[in-house]
Order: sequence, then C-alpha cells, then structure tokens
Amino acid sequence: MSSVEQTVGSSEQLTARKHRGTTSIVLGAAAVAMLMCPFLPAWVPNGVRFFPVYFIVPAGIGAVVSGLVALHRARRQEEATPSRARAGVALGTTAVVLSLAVIVWAIWALNQAYQ
Repeated sequence: MSSVEQTVGSSEQLTARKHRGTTSIVLGAAAVAMLMCPFLPAWVPNGVRFFPVYFIVPAGIGAVVSGLVALHRARRQEEATPSRARAGVALGTTAVVLSLAVIVWAIWALNQAYQ
C-alpha cells in the first residue's frame, strides 16, 4: 500500500469518525417531526396526518440506540465528535417520552370520562 493510499484511507476514516451519530440525529429529528403530523391542517388527508404516528416510538428508540452505539465508539477515539450522537439521543428520548406521556394522558382522560 502506497503512502497516497494510506493518506486517502485515513482521511476517509477520519470523515467517517466525524460523521458518527448522523443516523441517530436523523432518526431523532424524524421522530420529533412525526410528533407534529396530527397538527397538520384539516385539509390534509387523515392517512397523511395520522399514519406517521405509528413510527414515532420505533424511530425514537432507533435514534437512542444508534446514538448510544455512536457515543460508545466515539469514546474510544480522540478524533470523533460525539455531538451528533448526543443530539440524536436527546431528540429520540424526547420523542419517546412525549409520545408515551400522550398515551398515558389519553388513557387517563378516557377513564375519567367513562366513570
């Protein structure tokens, strides 16, 4: 392997290390964006408004898991920047907690209405 190939390989690895956590932040941002889908205007079809709601918790869990994996890998490497992974974990956690809080609130409200 020549020195040019080693330099190119190391720069590709460095770029990959800097972009670690991108999956986490994309999944977390998508999960938070899906939280807002039911609040779209009424002229938007119900399938578009409510179908993404089913994917909030899986996307949030995926963001948390991939972010924690990226943080674990970044801890062992000095060049890695874990900020994207941390943001993804925060967004994923927010999406999961908010959606579960709404589910618990809805169950409580329905129980109060039928008593």
